[in-house]
Amino acid sequence: MRRPTPGTSDTPISKALAFGVNAPNPHNTQAWKFERVSDLEALLFVDEERLIPMTDPPARQIHIGCGCFIETAAIGGSGLGYTTEVAYLPEGTYPLKEAGKKPVARITVTKSDTLEKDEFTDYIFDRQTNRKSYAGPPVTDAEVDPLRKSFHDDSVEFIFVNDPMKMKPILDILYKAMEIECRTHDLYEESRKWFRFSEKERAEKRDGISVPQMGTDGLRKDFTEWYLDKGNASRWFSNSSINRYLSQLKKGLDSAQGIILLKTAGNDQLQWIKTGRAFARIALAATKRGLYLHPYSQVLQEYPEMTELQGEFNRLLGIAGNEKVQMALRVGRGERPYYAYRRRLPSFSE
Repeated sequence: MRRPTPGTSDTPISKALAFGVNAPNPHNTQAWKFERVSDLEALLFVDEERLIPMTDPPARQIHIGCGCFIETAAIGGSGLGYTTEVAYLPEGTYPLKEAGKKPVARITVTKSDTLEKDEFTDYIFDRQTNRKSYAGPPVTDAEVDPLRKSFHDDSVEFIFVNDPMKMKPILDILYKAMEIECRTHDLYEESRKWFRFSEKERAEKRDGISVPQMGTDGLRKDFTEWYLDKGNASRWFSNSSINRYLSQLKKGLDSAQGIILLKTAGNDQLQWIKTGRAFARIALAATKRGLYLHPYSQVLQEYPEMTELQGEFNRLLGIAGNEKVQMALRVGRGERPYYAYRRRLPSFSE
């Protein structure tokens, strides 16, 4: 079994947490840990051992992943007849050095005989990030409108672009951002550490990213994994390896049938968490309607090598002051991707 399910858990809060583990998260780090307070309550923490400090210095993306976890747990719990109450940052915001020590949220579930199941509960185990090339016509405003309406938080602004002329400069910047990351040794080394180079390794570690998760399958997947030789650094950082990956990435970007941007007026921990909750619902709404999403986080990241290009991106989109684009997503129709593993529930407990 690749994913935890509520059927393997013995308490209401554990069942909700089992749903939460299926949430989208950066690099599939699954950087969550929790302390069960009772059968109905748990504290959620960032797992400080699973941060990605080179590409996510403030742990902004990690906290977005925590928001995804919270929302997915709440959606799943509704299918079992439980309402979910969330207290954000119950001990207050915290500096990075206290990540993992102070909770992101207190999650409490309560049995309800009148609660209606969330419309997205049945799509939790079907939702997948799809990095393959997409096919078909542009995604229309009407198709995306249910995604826009899937969440109800005015602090997260949903922006949709499907005009090819307006999409092109955005896509060009997203490509340049990935090129910077791939060609900056310390940044790309972080990806190598989270890469799983065989099916055996994926099944054992149950986390991270991999060749099939990047959208490569069949004989090409087998050849690429053979060539990468269990993460051999000389091959990972070779020009031929990087160029092949960037070529595949560009094909994916060129196939985009629309771009979704999630923007907030500020840029603090609470807004990161709320963005994650909104994104979890958007991703499930896309799944319900036969659409896929692929996040591109590189240009949004806060390391020095990205500063200049990020400024260009912000000017293009009219981002000013404290505003922050928290997520940039390619949307479209495509073939079903590889189904990634998730860790078993006991491994997340403190």
